[in-house]
Amino acid sequence: MTKLVFMGTPAFSATVLEGLLTDERYKIVAVVTQPDRAVGRKKEIRMTPVKEVALAHDLPIYQPEKLSGSEEMAQVMALGADGIVTAAYGQFLPSKLLNSMDFAVNVHASLLPKYRGGAPIHYAIINGDAEAGVTIMEMVKEMDAGDMVSQKALPILDEDNV
Repeated sequence: MTKLVFMGTPAFSATVLEGLLTDERYKIVAVVTQPDRAVGRKKEIRMTPVKEVALAHDLPIYQPEKLSGSEEMAQVMALGADGIVTAAYGQFLPSKLLNSMDFAVNVHASLLPKYRGGAPIHYAIINGDAEAGVTIMEMVKEMDAGDMVSQKALPILDEDNV
């Protein structure tokens, strides 16, 4: 069984985490997500969707404000994980962390190289594309620059434009 650290923040990431949790080939040893933030007019503190999934599965959770050089990063590195899977985590991963794992992959919500960055699905819909998708790629220090491992395209339906 491959031991993984999962790193992500929004609902898209939570979906990826849920998928990994149902796959018997993987064991999630820890989850790293952005800190809880104040949201809306009332500035209510909200957990990230990934934290909600992690809590539901009794997974260890780390929420460093800044990962690089943090105590949390040292703790994650000491867990003995085989690799890292990220999906919209929201921070660059330090080389020290990447180099401490056998592998690291990123799940990106676009058919790279199109629509890099933080809102790829939105841009595909806004621009009237016929399809959107997901790319799994190797993690390197640069954003969205690793070798692509796999891609899956999905049609954008009329109801997606509502």
